[in-house]
Amino acid sequence: MTEQHPPTPPQPAGVPPQPAGIPPQPGQHPAAHPPAPPRQGRISLRHPLVTGAIGLVVGLAAVGIPVLLSDDDGGGFGGGGGDAKLSAPAKLDGLRPFAEIQSESGVPKAKDMADAITEEDRKSGERLSEAYGGAAAVVKRYADDGVLTTATLVAVRSRSPKPYVPDQDPKRLGLEKPQDELKTIGDVSCVLYNEPTAAGSEPRKESVHVTYCQRTGDGLTVQVRTGGSGLANQPDKVASLVEKAWSALS
Repeated sequence: MTEQHPPTPPQPAGVPPQPAGIPPQPGQHPAAHPPAPPRQGRISLRHPLVTGAIGLVVGLAAVGIPVLLSDDDGGGFGGGGGDAKLSAPAKLDGLRPFAEIQSESGVPKAKDMADAITEEDRKSGERLSEAYGGAAAVVKRYADDGVLTTATLVAVRSRSPKPYVPDQDPKRLGLEKPQDELKTIGDVSCVLYNEPTAAGSEPRKESVHVTYCQRTGDGLTVQVRTGGSGLANQPDKVASLVEKAWSALS
C-alpha cells in the first residue's frame, strides 16, 4: 500500500479535571507561565492555549477507509505497512500505562475509569490508522506512579513530514528566543514553545515547553507528547523517550 503523508498530527489536549478523590489525569499539572504578548498577524499553533483546544485524539480527520483491527492488547491498528502491526511497549523508560496506574488507585470506580482510558487510546489509534490509509498505528498514554510525569506515545508505520514551525525573528520582537522553535536532537525533531524572554536575558529552564518530539523514517513515525510537569521542560529527555520507543517498535 502506498504510504500517505498527511500533516503532522497536532497535540492531544489534557484531560478535564476529575471529581474529588480521583487521581489527576495526564496534563493536569502544566507548568504555569504568563500569557504571550499579542503577535502581529498570527497565533502560534504551538502555543499551549491553542494546542490545548485542538482535542485529545491526535486530531486527525477520519478518511473513511476500512481498518483491520489488531487482536493484541497493545492498542495497535491497521493492515498497512506490510501487515506489520504495532503494539505499545509495556513500559516507556520507567513510565507505565496510565490505565494500569488508574486501575490500581483504589478510588471509587477505578476500573471503570481505567477501561475508559484504554478505550480512548484505542479509538485514538484507530483514527490515526485511518488518517494514514490503514497503516498500523498505536496511541498510548503513560505516567509515573504519582501521575506527575505523563507522556503520550503516537506511532504509525509510515513516513511523515518532518515537523514545521513558522519563521520568526526574535530580534525584531525584542526576544532572546523565538516563541516557536524547532530543535534537532540526533534523529529526533522537537517542537518547542518558549515563553517570552527579553533579549539579553537568560531564559529560565521552565520557560521552555515541549509540544512534541518526533522521529520519522521509511515505514515508521514515532512521536512522544508530554503532559504534567515531569518532562514538559526537558526536550532532551523527551527525545530520549522517542528513541527508546523507536527501538522497541522498529
